[in-house]
Amino acid sequence: MSNIDFPTALEGYWLARRRDFSQNTINDYTLTFKRFAKHLGSQPISEVTPSDIHAFLNAVKKRHKLADKTMANIWAALSSFFTWAETELKVSHPIRGVVSRPEFHRVEIEPYTRSEIMAMLTATEQSASWRTRNGRRISSQRPTALRDKTILIMLVDTGLRASELCDLLVRDYEQESGRLLVRHGKGNKKRTLYLGQAGQKYLWRYLTGRGSIRANDPLFITRVGTALDRTELLNMITGTAARAGVSHANVHRFRHTFAITFLRNGGNVLELQKMLGHERMETVRIYAELASMDLSNAQAAASPADNWGL
Repeated sequence: MSNIDFPTALEGYWLARRRDFSQNTINDYTLTFKRFAKHLGSQPISEVTPSDIHAFLNAVKKRHKLADKTMANIWAALSSFFTWAETELKVSHPIRGVVSRPEFHRVEIEPYTRSEIMAMLTATEQSASWRTRNGRRISSQRPTALRDKTILIMLVDTGLRASELCDLLVRDYEQESGRLLVRHGKGNKKRTLYLGQAGQKYLWRYLTGRGSIRANDPLFITRVGTALDRTELLNMITGTAARAGVSHANVHRFRHTFAITFLRNGGNVLELQKMLGHERMETVRIYAELASMDLSNAQAAASPADNWGL
């Protein structure tokens, strides 16, 4: 079997691994594998060498002008495939210990401030203002105001990823306890989160206002009744932030805000790791360091003993 070509081997890989990945990861890996198959042609996977991997990474970066983070993701996809092939097809691993993962600089973690969150919550209610012919500036009430405010509160209160929020169904939420079931987290793993009182209140109002709903209906819908998708969610976030005067707005900043605020308020890193759905502690440690630095700066500015001159 080691002499089979890459497309044939890939069929077996997906049969074994597809259930382990989220749909977004599947989409990313599929694009990488499509490019890699074209690069290899009919070459058997048993003959793939580290030089082939290097050549492919160099070619795809040059042709598509990809960012370092994207290159690291491409490396991860290929490494995942050859880890499977090493066991299933008994071929050598041309990446492990030989082809290093492309390095990239992580984007600086910048949580929203409390004032920014409050400004965005207010901005969900009114559309962008415009000037009439006689010079008056007016705005109108937004029909999705309650939905959008509920979403913002839920994001900052749970650290949900964009895809996780959009995938929620009505049956995934238990009103009595505020429990949320994330069915398809990263790596297609399930986890349970709990919504606070404010989030529960607004979600109750939103769902009650929708009238008759069924268990398998999307938890959040568009104005025409379809499930809210990631693009629509991002557009809502950026539009709301623009009206609120908040710059650099995106969905993932809510996740950062949740994580750092959770630690500031006394939560521990193990609880946070479980709530965020991270397998590795690396990212959680970054949040812990930022929260610790924040508390250190606050103490330096507001130390009672120092300010009283003791």
